[in-house]
Amino acid sequence: MKCWECIEKHARDTEHHLEDAIRASNSDEERLKYERWIDEVREIRRYAHSQAKDIATDEGDNPGDPAEPIEVIRGEKTWTEVFRPIEECHPGSIRAKKPNPEHLITFCCPLDKWDETLPPGQQCTVGMTLHSLQHLHPEGEGSCPACSGA
Repeated sequence: MKCWECIEKHARDTEHHLEDAIRASNSDEERLKYERWIDEVREIRRYAHSQAKDIATDEGDNPGDPAEPIEVIRGEKTWTEVFRPIEECHPGSIRAKKPNPEHLITFCCPLDKWDETLPPGQQCTVGMTLHSLQHLHPEGEGSCPACSGA
């Protein structure tokens, strides 16, 4: 699967845009909001990097490899790769980021790793994990290598 490298790149780009937003921000409250988003995007970037690294060193296809989707939902205009069942996500932790116009990344905290007593941005005790990657274009089209079939 080639999309992990694209997710990592888009997450890095999003991180840089959020850092620019912090510099341009006029209020502490707004800066804190952007900083929380940066933390979430960094988790996505780190996870995507680890998956891309695992794929690059994998000698063969391993059906148990977490880098592979557990389900692919194909629609007429979009398609979605699901990596973690939604039932394994804490309902209050589900977040979505749109790193570019063609993709929507949904991530969450594992069900038993969410602590409501902690401050916002720190409630997931193990870090957010990828739930799904939605491609906002028909399959076989798009800018990333996996999308265009490259």
